[in-house]
Amino acid sequence: MVLDKLVNEYYDALSDNDLYVIKVIHDNIDDMKVMKIQELAELSHISISSIHRLAKKLGFDGYSDLKSYIKLNDAAGEDTQDLMELLEHDIKQTLKHLDQLNFDRLNRMIDEAPFIYIYGTGTAQLEVANDVQRQLLSLYKRSMVLKNERELMNGIEQLADGEILLIISLSGETKNFEDIIHLIKARNVQYISVTTLKDNLLAQNAMFNIYVNSTPFYLFNGINNSSFLPYHIVFDVILRKFSKWKNEQADE
Repeated sequence: MVLDKLVNEYYDALSDNDLYVIKVIHDNIDDMKVMKIQELAELSHISISSIHRLAKKLGFDGYSDLKSYIKLNDAAGEDTQDLMELLEHDIKQTLKHLDQLNFDRLNRMIDEAPFIYIYGTGTAQLEVANDVQRQLLSLYKRSMVLKNERELMNGIEQLADGEILLIISLSGETKNFEDIIHLIKARNVQYISVTTLKDNLLAQNAMFNIYVNSTPFYLFNGINNSSFLPYHIVFDVILRKFSKWKNEQADE
């Protein structure tokens, strides 16, 4: 994507809010060429001064320079996208998100949970959920994959104290999420969200958020696609971190 190289270069200076604004820019890349800073601020739900600061963090004098850079570098279109470079970028960014995760808290949550329910919001997410169940089994953790929305609603009704609901989603938004969130709040259910880095309903209401980088890309035939490899990497890292933590607990 247009700003990916700058994000890689200045990543350590960028906050989660900065990364979210960059995601909004990429999602509205065509409109960005004429979008005023006030419009971007409203679209991103952040202040104009925050956008100015982001532009400076990326090496620009201000928003106008940032917009000019986008116009120039997006001129070649999606055909120039290096898909392997994009995959490498997503993996690196996902690992950087994980570096900021409070694994001590997450490990304790997993360790203390008598049962873990896992829900994926789509076909690919369900495949990730099945892999998570396999990994939890290797940790001797009891779990169940909820295969559709009906099972999710039933699972929310049945969750006992200490049990965890893990929800895996690409956008963190679906047409029925608002009703699901209302039920979760009514039942005081504790859940972990796994989504791409953006301001979304699922992450807003979660007890614990895990963010993944999965940049949409176009195939040769114009089909828009997203990779779920970073999701699998996230849970592989969680497995390894948990195992290391348990060994350390045993040594104490």
